[in-house]
Amino acid sequence: MFGRNIKRIRERNNKTQKDLADYLGVSRQAVCMWETGKRDLKATTLNRIAKIFNVSIDEIINSEQEVIEKES
Repeated sequence: MFGRNIKRIRERNNKTQKDLADYLGVSRQAVCMWETGKRDLKATTLNRIAKIFNVSIDEIINSEQEVIEKES
């Protein structure tokens, strides 16, 4: 569910999966798996992503539709 939000936030900041992976010290494949919902994220990693992109954790974990409505 939140994988699409991570991807949207990452792309909005003009970052690649590799860029995010490098910031977090993980593989690009790990980022891909989070974005496609094939792997869950640890709370600490979620917090680091929020800090990297200067967004709230709520923005990452809310459903995509709720985030789109808030941005409008």
